Amino acid sequence: MKIRFSLAWLKAGQPVSKAFKSSASYLLLHDYLSRISRFIPCEAVNPASNPRSVLWVCERDKKSRMLSSEDLAKELSKVMNSGAQELQVLVGSSDGFTAKQLEEMKPALKWSFGPLTLPHELAAVVASEQIYRALTILQNHPYHSGH
Repeated sequence: MKIRFSLAWLKAGQPVSKAFKSSASYLLLHDYLSRISRFIPCEAVNPASNPRSVLWVCERDKKSRMLSSEDLAKELSKVMNSGAQELQVLVGSSDGFTAKQLEEMKPALKWSFGPLTLPHELAAVVASEQIYRALTILQNHPYHSGH
């Protein structure tokens, strides 16, 4: 299995680094993608439909689930044990997603970071850090318990 962070604001053919206005945000995302890659292949890409992919959408609405890090680890474990070839974590642009888009995507999980409004670049960093944290929880790595 692999994990793909799909960045909805990334233009076709554009390098991920150029999609970030803040180089600090990009460097943090890159750091967490590198950390995740120690456990499982991981990359940031343009959104693409893949029928063999489990889709999680980062979305702030009333129907999205707010998860603790431990609960996220449980959800990630389910995906890893399901035989899925890929987990796609889709982070929206500054405009988010319409109800129609969400209905068409049929995500397995609509994941909310709570009632906060975050810039989309920061949301990508938060999602990557939480996936890394979930992997460390599953591996009994000290990262989670040390914070």
